[in-house]
Amino acid sequence: MPPNTRYTVRLPPALDALVQERIRTSGTPCPVLIRDALSVYLADTPPPGPLTLAASADTLGELQAQLAALTTRVEALEHGPSPLPTERRQPAAIPRARTPVGQRKLTPRQERALRAKRARGTPIKALMEEYGLSKATVFRYLA
Repeated sequence: MPPNTRYTVRLPPALDALVQERIRTSGTPCPVLIRDALSVYLADTPPPGPLTLAASADTLGELQAQLAALTTRVEALEHGPSPLPTERRQPAAIPRARTPVGQRKLTPRQERALRAKRARGTPIKALMEEYGLSKATVFRYLA
């Protein structure tokens, strides 16, 4: 059996905290954790060394083909018809019946709610939209 090789690894504090947390949660001893991590890392990384000219040419050819396809699609999108059909339009808003002059538009409960919302900092514009009131009417209710 060959002798075991020993390494001393110094970890930055942030990485050490992660390792200690993993040891604490999984119960895996530190040497086993580091051995497993190195095995996974070395299995996932390509072997070091220069790329061959043929491999570089193949990669470059694939990238050029992908770029040409993307360029064609972009040009088609820029010069083609609008992506959204013009037939789709929002339905016309139903006109609201006008309140007779002198008649209150809000119930007393709605008035209290409007004042409470304004006291909590709700913008006037939001109150206008929520209650369907003009700016002047909102201010009249708040006075």
